[in-house]
Amino acid sequence: MATRKTLLSMAADSWPVAKEELLHHVEDAVEVRRVGEESAVIETAHSTAKDLAVLASRAPLVFPRHLTNVVAEYDHAATGLESVVDFLDTAIREYATSEVALQIWLSGKTAYKFSRHDAWERAAQVLTDRGYQVTRTGSPVAVSICFTPKTAIVGVNRVADSLSSWPGGEVRLSKTPDQVSRAEFKLEELFKAYPIDEGIEPKGTALDYGAAPGGWTRILAERGYRTTAVDPGDLDPRVLKLPGVVHERTTAGNFLRETGDRFDLLVNDMKMSPDRSSRLMVDSARLLKPFGVAVTTLKTGAHHVLEQIDESFAILGAAYDIEFARQLRHNRNELTVVLRRFD
Repeated sequence: MATRKTLLSMAADSWPVAKEELLHHVEDAVEVRRVGEESAVIETAHSTAKDLAVLASRAPLVFPRHLTNVVAEYDHAATGLESVVDFLDTAIREYATSEVALQIWLSGKTAYKFSRHDAWERAAQVLTDRGYQVTRTGSPVAVSICFTPKTAIVGVNRVADSLSSWPGGEVRLSKTPDQVSRAEFKLEELFKAYPIDEGIEPKGTALDYGAAPGGWTRILAERGYRTTAVDPGDLDPRVLKLPGVVHERTTAGNFLRETGDRFDLLVNDMKMSPDRSSRLMVDSARLLKPFGVAVTTLKTGAHHVLEQIDESFAILGAAYDIEFARQLRHNRNELTVVLRRFD
């Protein structure tokens, strides 16, 4: 029986639970095998990368970060892209395009004696010789080459169906002089991955639970939100100086009981169990304006992860639609969830 193969990336530490999730939610899954430290191939009876992207958009799948349809594999130590370019050419023609973005990513330690830049240049020349216009970004169709310890895997997919426009979902963010915590990367990556600003008026209002030292508050303020930062601890003085930032030196529970304010956006990155965090978000839904947006991180740890996610989603479903849920590159043993209040 002919099958389809999809290459996906995920966090190295999440491989066992990612495999369990795929086998549970992808009904026609035949096999899931790890091919690199942060990559795997799922073989299915008929599902494509686009089908898996649809599952991810509906939140059953939260661990894949990047998807592409597998076209071919080759042993890079013995040959090159030229050996499989005929298969690649056939796959690209199905998308009726002459322009492709070329993405190179490495998964795990390899013995290959080349840089990612060199690999990109060589592969780009092969594609250019075939008559394609090759870019790094901005094209609707991407050719992916993932180098693993044993093989090079070639994939083609629409960027819109790939979950991430970054090679392998490897979103790279740089620390800036204004950064006050590494937690900022999580919210920065989310803004790149999902348009949570859509539908929120310019200079809207935001509430940040557990804000100290103020990383998420800083990101929100710099995006134009008038932000209320709730935390009994201190905020970084640089954050307090930002326009529109108000520090409420109290706990989230006390603030919830006492405030009469309403917000466009509520964010919560506090260290608490997923079920407690989810119940807090449900209780706090009344602080959001109709159809307001909430963002929370569910800190699942490493044990009984899928059970915790299912329980949290069931709790959150009492007040919200779950619009986005994914273990982002800058998450550790947690996932980021975007919620929209019902009305």
